[in-house]
Amino acid sequence: MIIDSHCHLYDLKNYTLPEDIYPIVVGYSYSSNKKAVAIAKGKYPYVLGIAPQSAIKHGTERLEEWVDFIRENKPCAIGEVGLDYKWAETAEHVNAEKKVFSRMIELADELKIPLVIHSRNNPNDNDLPKNAVEEIMEMVGDRKVLMHFYSGSARLAEKIVDKGGYISIIHLHSKERRKVINSVPLERLLVESDSPFVGRTPEVIREAIDYISEVKQIEREKVAIKTARNAMEFFGFEV
Repeated sequence: MIIDSHCHLYDLKNYTLPEDIYPIVVGYSYSSNKKAVAIAKGKYPYVLGIAPQSAIKHGTERLEEWVDFIRENKPCAIGEVGLDYKWAETAEHVNAEKKVFSRMIELADELKIPLVIHSRNNPNDNDLPKNAVEEIMEMVGDRKVLMHFYSGSARLAEKIVDKGGYISIIHLHSKERRKVINSVPLERLLVESDSPFVGRTPEVIREAIDYISEVKQIEREKVAIKTARNAMEFFGFEV
């Protein structure tokens, strides 16, 4: 069994999972959280949260209603949540993201479950904040976190791992991602598809496993087994 640590299974139409792939179903908004519960409850682990993009799109007026739904449905983690400064266009957007993220951190503390983090820095030439990853690290402190679709530096990845965090690897190749794979021990790596938004289906985690295997010069089977075990340890379930 190999584990896709982050997929949006409810958005995969007419798709049948291969028998050897076990998905963790992730929401990012009130509507997607409801879909995640509907498709996964009693079948797969699921993660519920309000992502920064949703904070920008929907504001914060219904935040407590969203929190109540998450609390009532007992996810295995809060996510995907965080800060996304790529899409923030105004100071109001940044403030909405921070307000929602702070509330999600409080909820994770209340439920005693970890956080799945969405993070994107600001590449634009404006006066808005730039480094989302560093701000996230300050806000989460020593809490248990998984950096989903991590695209930051190897230096920051090492800091995250030193504080007890985990890094999730996608199948896409880049120079910086190779550095991250090299610098983070296998004991702190997971794999994901982020399907259908990045990988088309959960099956691309096979490519992510191959990528780690090639960079670290570790047998593919060992990578598959260890990343699955890491996912079970982080999210607190057994297959």
